[in-house]
Amino acid sequence: MAYFPVRRSVFAFSKNFPALAALLLAGAALLAGCHPAVTDPNDPKFIVAEKGTWQITRGELDAEVASFLKQRQMTADQVGQSKMPIVQTAMLKNIVLKKLILDRAAVLQLKDDKEEASELDRLKGTSSDADFDQQLKTAGLTLDELKQRIHEKVLISKVLQTEAFKNIDPTEQEIDQVYLKNKDSFNIPEKVRASRVLLLVDDKTTPADKAAKKKTIDKARDRVVHGEDFSKVAMEVSEDRYSAPKGGDINFFQRGENEPGFDDVAFATKVNTVSPVFLTSLGYQFLKVTAIQPAGVVPVADARGYISSKLREMKMEQQSQEYAKKLLADSGVTYHFVLVDPPAQVDQPGPGDQGAPDSAPPASVEDSSAPADSSAPAPPAPSSAPSPQQ
Repeated sequence: MAYFPVRRSVFAFSKNFPALAALLLAGAALLAGCHPAVTDPNDPKFIVAEKGTWQITRGELDAEVASFLKQRQMTADQVGQSKMPIVQTAMLKNIVLKKLILDRAAVLQLKDDKEEASELDRLKGTSSDADFDQQLKTAGLTLDELKQRIHEKVLISKVLQTEAFKNIDPTEQEIDQVYLKNKDSFNIPEKVRASRVLLLVDDKTTPADKAAKKKTIDKARDRVVHGEDFSKVAMEVSEDRYSAPKGGDINFFQRGENEPGFDDVAFATKVNTVSPVFLTSLGYQFLKVTAIQPAGVVPVADARGYISSKLREMKMEQQSQEYAKKLLADSGVTYHFVLVDPPAQVDQPGPGDQGAPDSAPPASVEDSSAPADSSAPAPPAPSSAPSPQQ
């Protein structure tokens, strides 16, 4: 498991680093002064790093690298021998950072058994004990191992909250600056909400069956036009297994989410009117438009909560990265392993993982990006919904 995110990709470089070439091609050469008990650097018991009462073995490092690659569905061969030392260095720093932060938790005497129990309950959800045991077995974990991961995750989070995070709540001015600078990101395109009746037709449908389906859907449309409830007709006739149980409702969608012919009909049909029967790649269908959401801009009042949460996340990420770098620089850890850091444009790992104990390291923000000057990601539109199955 990797507790700390590797910023961008540790594989995102290829050449132009001649000073590192010999070292990279040779692999992770070991420094002098190795632990006297085991001198073979490939032995799982070989000590690759140590401080005070704890040590990290080659076996632990290899397990961390294997977990990292498995989470990304990659193999060592895909990484390549020349780049593997960078991955190993990043994973070794992950382990070291975890130990250093847990050391800080011990010094600060931090613990929260209630929070750990709550996290375990959340992971278990509504599963029975037997089902949960099976889930753990599938994941290759025992209950005690899961509890230990939760324990460490909670302590790491508490250390960051205590020592790393300062003034993380964005100011009104910061929120306004992001909104004004990225106002185009808060544009809402025109959207239509519709219900439909669909009879499936494809290349394998015989001409006779196709004609029969056309006759059936024409009759269904006539029923709606003459006053029958659209939802009732859709549930009885439509072959769309997604919308039929909901009376044909396919929620809101915007242009470009479906094939052009479908959009042309939907956006040309007035509210509370029924379209003609038309043919798409799925088959014959007709629509009833139930609402139109005009194009516009999300007001700053509505966007404020979204922007605030994103800025807060960015501040926490930036401060956790800074905390990690300082902790590593002042650690006093002795390494018996040549640390091969990525090139300057690829950032170092940091203690920002706030996810589940067995989650993969998340991507991180740029260290150089000040929250108030950062680009806001496109916000979700207030009435967004899954598109029709086109």
